[in-house]
Amino acid sequence: MAPLGIRVVFSAAVLGSSAATSEEKTGGLGQQWAKLYRGIAATPWSDHHTRHKFRPGDGTAQKIQEYMAKRRLMDVTDPDTDKPYGSDPSGTYTPRMDGKAKMNGELMDYGVFDCPWEKSLDPDYPAMCLPYQQILSPFPDAVLPTAEVFKVPGGLVGDFATRDASFVMPDGSTMECSDEIERLTGARCAAGNAALGHGAICEGFVEGCSFSKPGTRKCDSDKCKAWHKKTRCTGSECTAGYEEARVPYPETYPGNNGGAFTPQSDAEEASKCSKSDSALQWLKCGIPCPVDFPMEVGDLVWQGVAVIGFMVISLAIGVFTYFKVKGDSSNYFVAGRNLPTWILVATLGCQCLDASTALGNLDLAYKYHFWDGAALPLGLALSLIIMGVFFAKPMNDMNLLTLPDAFARFYGEGAEVVCSLVTLISFTFLLAGNLVGCGKIVSFLFGMDQYAGIMISTFLIWVYASSGGLLSVAYTDVVQGAIGWTGFIIATAWIQNSMPNHAGVSAAYPVGDQTAYGEGVADADSYEPVPNAVFFNWVTVIVLAFGNCMALDFHARCFSAKNGNAARMGCIIAGIVAGTIGIANTFNAGTTRALYGPSSPHAEFVANSCSAHITVIGCFGGAAADPSLNKTCNAVPLPGVPTCGEWKPDPYANLKMLTCSKPECHFFADFDGSGGYAAGTEDYFPMNAFLGGWYLLGIVAASMSTAAGAIVAMGTVFSHNLLRKTGKISETNLLPFARASTLLFSIIAGLIAMTRPNETGYFLIVAFDCVFAAGVVPLFALVYWKGIKPEAGFLSLVVGAVVRIVLEFVLPKDGLLLWVGSFALSFGPGIEDPEMFDEAIMFGKLAEVCPQEALLDMTGLDSLVSPAVSLVVLVLVQLLPIKGWGGKWFTPVPQVDAHSDEKREVVIVP
Repeated sequence: MAPLGIRVVFSAAVLGSSAATSEEKTGGLGQQWAKLYRGIAATPWSDHHTRHKFRPGDGTAQKIQEYMAKRRLMDVTDPDTDKPYGSDPSGTYTPRMDGKAKMNGELMDYGVFDCPWEKSLDPDYPAMCLPYQQILSPFPDAVLPTAEVFKVPGGLVGDFATRDASFVMPDGSTMECSDEIERLTGARCAAGNAALGHGAICEGFVEGCSFSKPGTRKCDSDKCKAWHKKTRCTGSECTAGYEEARVPYPETYPGNNGGAFTPQSDAEEASKCSKSDSALQWLKCGIPCPVDFPMEVGDLVWQGVAVIGFMVISLAIGVFTYFKVKGDSSNYFVAGRNLPTWILVATLGCQCLDASTALGNLDLAYKYHFWDGAALPLGLALSLIIMGVFFAKPMNDMNLLTLPDAFARFYGEGAEVVCSLVTLISFTFLLAGNLVGCGKIVSFLFGMDQYAGIMISTFLIWVYASSGGLLSVAYTDVVQGAIGWTGFIIATAWIQNSMPNHAGVSAAYPVGDQTAYGEGVADADSYEPVPNAVFFNWVTVIVLAFGNCMALDFHARCFSAKNGNAARMGCIIAGIVAGTIGIANTFNAGTTRALYGPSSPHAEFVANSCSAHITVIGCFGGAAADPSLNKTCNAVPLPGVPTCGEWKPDPYANLKMLTCSKPECHFFADFDGSGGYAAGTEDYFPMNAFLGGWYLLGIVAASMSTAAGAIVAMGTVFSHNLLRKTGKISETNLLPFARASTLLFSIIAGLIAMTRPNETGYFLIVAFDCVFAAGVVPLFALVYWKGIKPEAGFLSLVVGAVVRIVLEFVLPKDGLLLWVGSFALSFGPGIEDPEMFDEAIMFGKLAEVCPQEALLDMTGLDSLVSPAVSLVVLVLVQLLPIKGWGGKWFTPVPQVDAHSDEKREVVIVP
């Protein structure tokens, strides 16, 4: 997975002081701090003498190095001495002044990471790269008599009340003051970012959180309870020296209180994410405020018109084929059973390459990493190949109208009904997923509500699909495939050659990023320290590869082939072509992550969140106002952040990457050449407007094709396999009922889509998880187990479905899909309390203070167990001497001619 929380600059590095000996109480402590301060030139602020100056104390370096030695990313040494980075004879953690370090044995130079807002920083804090520091002296006066050591009358008190609108910073600028700043920080005034032109309070654009759920944001562990008690102490209950200015540690985050770390009173509301989560991203974390998307709705009009125009043209073709159907249900359901291989390749490929594999894969690979997205097209491609090898020809030879017909023929009407219900549920979710993809594009291009986009897409696709049925879908698939596939290929080639395809070494990626990590396929810790949902990714591939063998639309196209060999070759070729295009398309997510990821100018974070494992480049440079003085960052990769631990991916990032074509779009900096450009490159990389629009048409084409195929398939199964059993449906009125029923399923799917309007790949996995659990085992059996008992197939189908439903509610699930790996951890609330901050930062105990808990989500285990149980049941019932149940529901149904209600003999395919 991609980083869950990254920092552009490290807020307070790793500071600490034991401050325990009598020597440290007087001159010893000041002398040690002076050693660190040597060579770091800085222009002091006018009130520097009244403030506590944080410097590392004796023994901290050893603690840091002990922790760093345990981490692969933390193997950092001095390039000249090969000793632990920052080591000093005094024991003080003193980084090099030139920013050079040896990282995992490789020479690195982080000197380029100057603070661009250095003139707004307080140079009294050379070990910090923050614009806002408001922390009182952490030492009790008995330990550190500041009046005596620093010759400050009355001692250091950290009073910022005098910093008002008239306060002048060293560069001559004044501070920004407002009620909002005071509400959020407690101080009336703060410094904005003059270098980047934004104020002190950030404006967020991302509403929800991707890497936490309300349940995982609750801080109710033993560690949390201990800090709850400590930070709510009074008087003598408090740790000595921390009796005043306590900040109660939150019981949940992010607080949902307009950006303030103090949660609102309603605990349920306090656990919800909002756009204000990043309000203090600059002041509390030192991360520049997120840059707004430079394109306006008016700039996207022509692309929006093209998309709607394409959908209307497809609708017109559907209406035209209404007259081609001529009331013949075989034309509507199976396109007359005469489709040649080349049309099958187009229509099967379009069904495979849907919105989930054209947009959902990009969203997943952007938020997490390459293999999380590539699992979708890989699984679907394998499913077509499996279909071609095992099912296409024998199922075509059976002369079926629907997939449940096969279950009726071998297992009886009971299995037919159960199969119909399971596949209808499955395809309702499949349709919902494609409505999400299509609706998301429409709403984005026209700047409308996301629900309105889904409603418009639902209506247009329903009219298009219900008019001509599979005949309209099959032939428009050829046009949609030609437009979509060529658009994907050409646009992907241009993106990969003309735009950054991965982030280089940066504050967010101390060793750089890659488009794909090969070890990410199997190693849960391959993205250290970021978790990798490797178990769920493999389950996704398995579920899609085998679950799609129960896909109504795949089978409908196999039934419509002119012969079994055409069906077989169509599946195999379509799987190879669509899979190749889909996986290649996934590489574009690396570009989105580089331009809209955690190291980009658009990055947003939950300010009120901590992480002990997220690795960043920590800045130790002094913020000198004089350009001739020290300007280096003196950076080194460091573990843990007390605030801004959780990154908030933009759900529209991929659409923004494909549509942002202005000259000021997509700023990218390659500091050392690791991003694929010359070292020091800073440039803009706008998208080609025409190719971006073409790519969007490809996604819409893929979405419409699969959605329309799902609508036709559901209408067919509902009318033919369920309504016909009422005795009121015959060949003469079957088609009108089938068309009418498609409206019902379209409405239901549209409503389901609105529950997760931004999760483009989610419903695809849900759809085929259903049928994988129940139907795949009896499907293989009816084709390849001669003499299979109806009771065996029926019970296998029912038990698989029941086990899947039960396990859905029995297994522990937190919604984050992480089960294995060392870094499958939650985040904790941000650290503000003085004692917590000192323990975490000054004494290097962030891993002990930030209350991260192990995540446990067994999603995927239920997907594997259910078909396994289904197989056991099928084998036992088949082999045990169980008497047949007989009767209408458990007697195989002879083949029925699609044009007649008369029964005839059937040839059973072994």
